[in-house]
Amino acid sequence: MHQIFPRNENDLTQLQKLYEESDKVNFWKAPSKINKSVDIMVPQVEKRNFLDFLSKHHMTSTIVVKDLVKLLKAKEFDLRSQIRLRYPNERRLNDDYSRKLYLRMGEYYSYVEISWWLKYLEQKFPNLVEVISIGKTYEERSIYGVKIGAKKREPSRIIWIDGGIHAREWASVHTALYFVNELVSGYENDALITKYLNLLDFYIFPCVNPDGYEFTRTDQYDPAIRFWRKNRSPQKCFAHNGSQFCCKGVDLNRNFDFHFAEVGASSSPCSEIYRGENAFAELETKAIRDKVLSIKDRLDAFITLHTYSQLWIYPYSHKKNAYPSDVNDLKNVAKQAVESLFKLYGTMYRYGTGPETIYAYSGGSSDWVKQNTPTKYTYTIELRPSSFNWNGFVLDKRQLIPTARETFEGVKVVIDKIIEEHKFDPRKSIFNDYR
Repeated sequence: MHQIFPRNENDLTQLQKLYEESDKVNFWKAPSKINKSVDIMVPQVEKRNFLDFLSKHHMTSTIVVKDLVKLLKAKEFDLRSQIRLRYPNERRLNDDYSRKLYLRMGEYYSYVEISWWLKYLEQKFPNLVEVISIGKTYEERSIYGVKIGAKKREPSRIIWIDGGIHAREWASVHTALYFVNELVSGYENDALITKYLNLLDFYIFPCVNPDGYEFTRTDQYDPAIRFWRKNRSPQKCFAHNGSQFCCKGVDLNRNFDFHFAEVGASSSPCSEIYRGENAFAELETKAIRDKVLSIKDRLDAFITLHTYSQLWIYPYSHKKNAYPSDVNDLKNVAKQAVESLFKLYGTMYRYGTGPETIYAYSGGSSDWVKQNTPTKYTYTIELRPSSFNWNGFVLDKRQLIPTARETFEGVKVVIDKIIEEHKFDPRKSIFNDYR
């Protein structure tokens, strides 16, 4: 794992070009600003070419991890030995509801386990939870989520939350599961959660890229597999220097029809940020699009969870100084959200558009939702750790619950704002017999 700090615009340009065009190295942290770290995983067979690239452009790197495979094996051993170890104040009483709901928080789960749990919740809480499948993947997996909300007299306003659109970002999947756990277990046990579910419906999809997610679990010690980013769509081939290259997968968060293919995406099928042949070419992005459009008139918030860098990103991200007309409201709520999040553990988030916080990119889901539906609050949240760390894709299990809990505190700010703006009357929102 190499870490580079671009010193000037030329360094930044060359690294961005490598990021968009290379299929040989894997960027964990993309180039964004001068003097901001760039983390690149370099396979041993590419070491010579990578060093030649650095020499050609007069750049230097620091090796932060010499043997990533060895580290992954050591980390897995370390995690197994830490199951009972917790940070101070990490667990609170309401976390123990996970025992009631048969899925212990603070662990990484397979997609089969996740799907089973969602169906179990529907069976156990039929008046509160409904399993939703929005489509199938290339490997015939259903893209499952849950609708959570008490029975209402009229159709409710909706908050959408998803995770796992990038396969290697396991902590985002856990955070979405934690939200499900808190909402379901908190109903009639926590006054605030009960109010939320009496007034709103939550559509939560813990993993919208299940093929990619499961692929990363097939060999957790092979960096090329564990840190796979894309989905697993069929191979696309292209010719280069007289040779033909074929690679699987598309970066789903570059495949939405928002300034498609303009910036921060690659036309090379072997790139980790390959945008696809055209917008909505992928089964997963089509499924998200179709479900969002079917509920767009009731959708008040669209929140997509990613890792990592501790960022709360609002539209638009395709270029600098591009904002929706209600950007001040989006910005103010983001500011309040990161302040609320900070109060729990002191975790510091930055907020802004993509170019203001990380880098410009087009084809993202939250930008598409903002531009093409009446949805007001659309956010991309980059979870722990901060951009000063390199290991965000292998987040220590001991940090999973704190990460999810503090993020939920931020999301509550969005929920409270929606309730405030709609001036809901709880007395009119639910059936008398919802219990």
